[in-house]
Formats: sequence, structure tokens, C-alpha cells
Amino acid sequence: MWGQGRAAGAADVCRVALAATALRPTVAAALADSEQATRRMRDALTAAGVAREDTATSSVSVHAEEDFSGHRGPRLLGYRAEHELEVVLRDLKAAGRVLGEAVAAGGEAVRVRGLSFVVEDDADLRARAREAAWADALRAGEQLARLGGGALGAVRSVNETPAGGGGGPVPMAARGAGVVEIDLQPGAVGVRITLAVVWELR
Repeated sequence: MWGQGRAAGAADVCRVALAATALRPTVAAALADSEQATRRMRDALTAAGVAREDTATSSVSVHAEEDFSGHRGPRLLGYRAEHELEVVLRDLKAAGRVLGEAVAAGGEAVRVRGLSFVVEDDADLRARAREAAWADALRAGEQLARLGGGALGAVRSVNETPAGGGGGPVPMAARGAGVVEIDLQPGAVGVRITLAVVWELR
């Protein structure tokens, strides 16, 4: 028997995926420029009070970029280097300003790949969602048992399928060097859990 439960709470952390990207004629030039933009972003975040451990590297890549539109095969456009950061903003009141400053510091090289609001320690939300899912499964199980002329017996198995809630990532593109405070509205964060419960019938 399936049961579903959900619990919601106020977000306390904003997670942002920032990338510094550069397309240049050589690998060395692409890396140098993307790393320079990454350092400027990190310096701006540090100056705004974001801890170094909250500006972690999530990926670094370098690849050839080619144009396949011609009739004579691909044409090399250059080499693209990207350094992606996973940034955790803990002061939600200042998050929009801090993000705007980081984007401006990185300049034209910066891309905002995604943004999400989360509850960092969601153990309580998951416990509440689990209780709601159990109650939902129990109600359905008891009803079906009655319809079949019986009653529920011992629980044979319980399987849980958790699912994150909330608004999810919000993709954006950052352009221009001016500092703009981004109007971030956290809203509520939800956690959903599905239980598959098997009872004996008696």
C-alpha cells in the first residue's frame, strides 16, 4: 500500500551554482581568464562575509569548441575553460546583494547556472513527512481491508522513497559589470516522502 506525506518549512540557506567561463584561442589563455574571474568572484564573496568553505569548486573543465555549420567539416573556434562554484549563502536577507556583487566582480565571464532555497538540516521535515505518509498508507490499507471483509495484521515490509521539494533551481544568465541587487524571495521549502507498506491480512 502506498502512502504519501509532505511537510514544509522556511528555507534557511540559498545554494547558487556560479560558473566562470572563457573562450580563447589557446588552452592556457582560456584557463587564465576563467581562473581570474573565479578569483574575483571568490574575493567578492569573502568580502561580503561568505566563508571560504561555502564557495567550493564543483567542477573544472576545458574543451575544444567547434563550429559544425560549414560544409568542409568542423572549424575550431577556440578552447573553453569553465570553473564552477557551489556557493552557500546563509544570510538570506543579504543573499540578493551578495550574489549581485559576486556576479559583477566576475564580469562578462560569469554565468549563474542555478539557484535553490533549502532547509540545511531537514531531519525534522522528513520526520513529519514520514509520519504523514504512514498515516496516509494506514488509512488506505484499513479501508481496503474492511472492503475485503478483513483487517490489517502485522507489517511485513516498509520501503521509503524520499523526494526533495521546493522550487528547484532557477537558471539565469549574468551579463554586464554593474552591481545589481537580485530580488530573491525564499518562500517555503517542502519535503515529500512516499512509503510502500505491506501488511498481512487477518
